[in-house]
Amino acid sequence: MSAENQAQFAIRFYDGKAKTYNQTWHPDYAQRFSSYLQLSAGDHVLDIACGTGLLTFLAAHRVGSQGRVVGVDVTPSMLSQAKTRKEINEDAYSHVEFYEADAMNLDAVKELKKESFDMITVASALVLFPDPQKVITHWVTFLKPGGTLVVDSPHPRSFLAGMVLERTCQRLKLPIPYCRCWSTSEHALRQVLEDVGLEVEKVITLENQSGYGRRCYEDSDWDDHFVEKVVLGDVARIFADPETRRQAQAVFKEEWENMAVNGRVEEVDSVFLGIGRKSTDPQAAKTMLSGGCRCGNIRYTSSAKPTDITNCYCRACQQLSGSGFLPFVHVPTYALKFTESSTLKKIKLSHVGERAFCSSCGSPISMVYNDSLNSNCITMGSVNGASLKDAWPKVTKHIFLKEKAPWTILPDDGAPRFDGFSDGSPPVEAYAKPQ
Repeated sequence: MSAENQAQFAIRFYDGKAKTYNQTWHPDYAQRFSSYLQLSAGDHVLDIACGTGLLTFLAAHRVGSQGRVVGVDVTPSMLSQAKTRKEINEDAYSHVEFYEADAMNLDAVKELKKESFDMITVASALVLFPDPQKVITHWVTFLKPGGTLVVDSPHPRSFLAGMVLERTCQRLKLPIPYCRCWSTSEHALRQVLEDVGLEVEKVITLENQSGYGRRCYEDSDWDDHFVEKVVLGDVARIFADPETRRQAQAVFKEEWENMAVNGRVEEVDSVFLGIGRKSTDPQAAKTMLSGGCRCGNIRYTSSAKPTDITNCYCRACQQLSGSGFLPFVHVPTYALKFTESSTLKKIKLSHVGERAFCSSCGSPISMVYNDSLNSNCITMGSVNGASLKDAWPKVTKHIFLKEKAPWTILPDDGAPRFDGFSDGSPPVEAYAKPQ
């Protein structure tokens, strides 16, 4: 979905909610969200997707009249509610400003200057944007060095019918005004924040977001939820065509039943809240890649570009990967930072170096050679491809082909091939493709 269409969808989605928005669970949640904001008198705060201004006004009380709080939202009817409250209490909120703007294009608001805010808040809105990494990268440009971003994303089983509807639309290639499929865990939110170069201070789970806690449905209840979300819901126009609605009904039923365990579908009223700080070191802020293990207990970032890829076919790499080889990229030791390492374990399988892996899920992570301590070999499989700032690395070496498994077929990629290490080991012509 294009940025323009996304904004239009958001306006339609929230337009009818404006008058009753403050009568729902949102005011209580805004209070909980604000309790995690480390604000001081005089701070400048940017509240993105501010809606009716619930969080904006709470921040305004915290920073006082010497501070500045700016609320931005794309939906006129929501913003109208916020502006009316400010007008009624003009003296108390003289330091509060509201602007109608697309959060994906804040540069269009001339009153917003880059690197001018101590804090940016985004509550219950990140899932409205199709590419969370891209939009957060844009927002962070308005943070001062050392400033913080506080943002949330939903638990994968919160507002369950909405999650099932998103999966339905994805399968049918239909537009949907939100994108929450990526928000699978605390680790997923942490990864997004790290990928844009923020130093993550914490990511936690807040339970009972809207007041219902946990509840279960029968797998046969899918039709009630389909009627509520599709036939009578905010996105009904997407399914106006009878044939589209018929297809959506079948897919919705299938996706709902896929979530059932022993005939029951559980809904979890929780949200993940993350706090990330913009580095004061310009170099450290430039995260060139990030990655980690499968279970998420190990996370790392690198402020330096990776080298191209070396495929190692040694017996140890075969056994650790369960495959024919392990692909590595190299990054300088000084640039590599482990942000999560509770299950990081190290092991020496030979005299040449030390390997690191996750003791929880078994993912191989890195290797450091004894004669090259200034460089870390990172397994390419552990790298988060979406975090790469430049083009994908290319395979430029195949090493330890003397130990290659006989069932492994080398690609015809033109990369040099070596019997052992590439340094001091001549290319292995015997492994070249016959002319």
